[in-house]
Amino acid sequence: MIEYRRMEQTPKPLHSDGPKTKLNLTILFSFVVIVIGLLQANVIVVLMGVGVAIYSWLTNAKKYEIYRDALVVTYGLPRVKAFPFQQIANSELLSLPIGDRLRVRMVNGSRIMLLTKDPETFRAKLDEALETFHGEQRGTDYAKENELDTGIDTPTETPLDEVSPEENLGESSSENDDVPY
Repeated sequence: MIEYRRMEQTPKPLHSDGPKTKLNLTILFSFVVIVIGLLQANVIVVLMGVGVAIYSWLTNAKKYEIYRDALVVTYGLPRVKAFPFQQIANSELLSLPIGDRLRVRMVNGSRIMLLTKDPETFRAKLDEALETFHGEQRGTDYAKENELDTGIDTPTETPLDEVSPEENLGESSSENDDVPY
């Protein structure tokens, strides 16, 4: 008897977008280098071209998807990277001379750049999904477990011993946050 099993269905993304350009010039140039290396019978040039092609395939995003609880970036197969909403602090739209970019800041301070076709819409959908996700998490232990700032927040708390209140103020980051990367 043949048993048919239902394939496990993956949830449908809330929003999906592709990269700004479909044309990957780095891979095209690496193929040109490979052909030149083959014509010259130079193994090192061929290997360099293959290495650059593989690196470009694995690092250039092919698709950006927003799910109910994560941002998923699909690179060249088999590489798919998921960023759970617990790890995302916020997103911001950067207007640069080379075009608009969407920068996503992670809770740990790292940043990722997204080069989507429509960054404004993607940011709006991402912010909406983040707000919905964090709204569902309110009232649970989520906020207590993931609090990052354990320092003194209110003036009613006593400051650390022998430290004036002015010196007790902390910086949000030691990095320059105005840098567009």
